[in-house]
Amino acid sequence: AAAAAREREEADAAARRAGETERVRAMAKSSAGGANAAKYAAKSRPRPAEVANGVSGAGGGSGSAGVGGGIVMSAELDARLSKLEAAAELVPALAEKVAALEEALAASRKQVDDLLAGGGSRTPRDASGRPRSSVATSAASTKAALAQAVSRQQARGSTSGKASWGFLDLLGITQGAASSAPTAGAVARKAGGGARQPVASMMAPPSDALTVLQAAIAAIGTHFAQAAVAGSGKTLELLGNDQKNKEIAVLVRGQLCTALSRVLLHGFKSFKLIGRYHIWDFVQHACEATHERVKRGGGGYTPAEKSLTATVVEVNSTGLEGPAANPNIKFRSFVCCGLNHAQLHDWVAVLTTDPETMGKFYEAWAYVRSSEQALPQMMEALRPLAGYKFALSLDYETSRWDLH
Repeated sequence: AAAAAREREEADAAARRAGETERVRAMAKSSAGGANAAKYAAKSRPRPAEVANGVSGAGGGSGSAGVGGGIVMSAELDARLSKLEAAAELVPALAEKVAALEEALAASRKQVDDLLAGGGSRTPRDASGRPRSSVATSAASTKAALAQAVSRQQARGSTSGKASWGFLDLLGITQGAASSAPTAGAVARKAGGGARQPVASMMAPPSDALTVLQAAIAAIGTHFAQAAVAGSGKTLELLGNDQKNKEIAVLVRGQLCTALSRVLLHGFKSFKLIGRYHIWDFVQHACEATHERVKRGGGGYTPAEKSLTATVVEVNSTGLEGPAANPNIKFRSFVCCGLNHAQLHDWVAVLTTDPETMGKFYEAWAYVRSSEQALPQMMEALRPLAGYKFALSLDYETSRWDLH
């Protein structure tokens, strides 16, 4: 009889231990698990030392019962609950820090908006109208930089109608679908009755970038002019073929592509949450946007759209691994194909057509979005290249690597 009684007591103790373990697990998984775990204080559960000494609970019994209502607690479970209590105590402090950070960012964003609304940069002053010290100016510049990053993220992911920004939004982790809110350029065009209004510049325009592009184009024109020199023995076909004439490869891949990318990279949003955007990412996204636009419109592709989208597929298919997968080489090969098709100037128009794509990859003050005259100037600079006959290979850099 005594042995049977001990077996029943041990079975009851084991059942109580299993029930308590399941209750703690369920409590930890629940949405209020952290708070409940914190309330499950040390005084309401037995300590391992007390269990080992056989201290009984309110109901009496053998040493298998504990002081917290007859609960037997292992050392491992006690340690886990202690960690859970400590983590729960940190949650309110973290929440306060996040709220303070959001308030500081909101204030900084307002300062930047006020500065832009005032038009241009000015000497920072305090409340009394005196110029701020260099330390205060530096702090304000830091806050302005943070606010600018938030503004870029807002333009990139759209506001979705939210009145405030949360911590996840600051990190670029959006919890909802992207909004179809108009970009800054679209708002400026609407306010001006169809003409895009100048946006306050956050960076000086590339004053010499277009000049460098025009110089690279002029150098190509001079190269093809050799065919008109009496006794040169050079034809237009020979001068435009990079397999037979090394100089044209240097002029196009080494000079023209560099100058063109310099113009396109002004105001380019290269940073993202993980990694960086490349100009080739913009080209691919513009290609996808072209497909979507044609699909929605139900019409056909223009000659420039058809050749551009086909070239993106061709360039990607030839650059799956090795050096050919380099986005810089892909972009240069893309430019070479535009010259082969005599449509590089038209491709620039196709790439910059979709407002959503432009808003995602370019700031409002970027050269390609700054005014209605920027793109026509760029296209007119590239247009003379359509008058030359190019035969440029896609794999030149991967097969020869000879641009010196």
